[in-house]
Amino acid sequence: MNKFNLSLQDIFFFLILIVLTIAFYNILEPFIGDAFLALILVILFKRPFRWLRKKFKNNTKRAAGITTFLVVIVIVIPIMLVGLVIANEAGENYSKIKNQWPDIKKELSETNIKARFKDVPYINKYVERIKFEDLEKKLDDFIGTATGWTVSLLQNTFTGLTYMLIHTFFMLFILYFLFADGDILLKRLQYLIPLQDSDEQTLIDNIEKVTDGIVFNSFLLGAIEGTYGGILFYLVGVPSPVFWGIVMVALSIIPIVGTNSIMVPAVIIYFLIGNYTTGTLLLIFGVGAVLVNQNLIRPRLDANRSGMHTAMALIASLGGLLWLGVIGFLAGPILTALFIVMWDLYGKKYNKDLVIMNKGDD
Repeated sequence: MNKFNLSLQDIFFFLILIVLTIAFYNILEPFIGDAFLALILVILFKRPFRWLRKKFKNNTKRAAGITTFLVVIVIVIPIMLVGLVIANEAGENYSKIKNQWPDIKKELSETNIKARFKDVPYINKYVERIKFEDLEKKLDDFIGTATGWTVSLLQNTFTGLTYMLIHTFFMLFILYFLFADGDILLKRLQYLIPLQDSDEQTLIDNIEKVTDGIVFNSFLLGAIEGTYGGILFYLVGVPSPVFWGIVMVALSIIPIVGTNSIMVPAVIIYFLIGNYTTGTLLLIFGVGAVLVNQNLIRPRLDANRSGMHTAMALIASLGGLLWLGVIGFLAGPILTALFIVMWDLYGKKYNKDLVIMNKGDD
């Protein structure tokens, strides 16, 4: 086995390298999220960029500029508009609920609820056991929490506009240079990483595969699910269907939480106020349809496109979300894919040594 003989100069060099790397990370740390989002967008828009570069006879900077502008039109502006719609409709819904809350509480009183369910088999027994004093307190607490969340949302949307614009600018700035100089940076990175070229290419291919699979399916299916939910709310007469549709798009992207975190409470509310037709329609065509999509269709698509097992894809997305927030939803599956690939490479690279070790244990 070869032994490394490090001189004092080598030790000093690596010490400086480590210290400067940590310092440089602290400088970049506020923009790590921007860089990560830019990297994701580079992967998602690599085909339009390559087409434009070919169209402009390998004029990389021109292709990078047009692709970045395309990202602004397709991604950035719609997201900002959606945020403004959410904030606006959230404020309107807050005002409506605040004004109508006394009437809603009256509809949900002990006398009214017991009268509605007294002739309904099975359910009437459970209604009799409800402690309505506790129910009223929980409803007041819920409205208080919802009110606080709405006010916080409005404040963050309008007071954080400058913050959002700054980070959007840096994300687009990084995105442009990743497009323009991406090939050079990738070659430099491959040069610095002490792995075989085939192993490095395997890592890059898996990052692209997982990103395409998770992002494509999550956002596309989330948009379809949320749009379907908004249209269903509109057809059955639920107030503010656009707002709830957008919220369902966002929640559908999050594993486990999903669209039914809106659908189920809506069903319960309509049953409690005695509107059984609307409640039943939402239960069948809302909750039922979402359950089929979330448990049968979506997991299969995520696993098939990303190459990751369904359970692992779910755990990776949820774990990343809990660890890093919204960005972790994307970072979790990518890091998990890298983890799996590295262990797979380890198994292939040291296969003979592992076989010998296993035989020795026997």
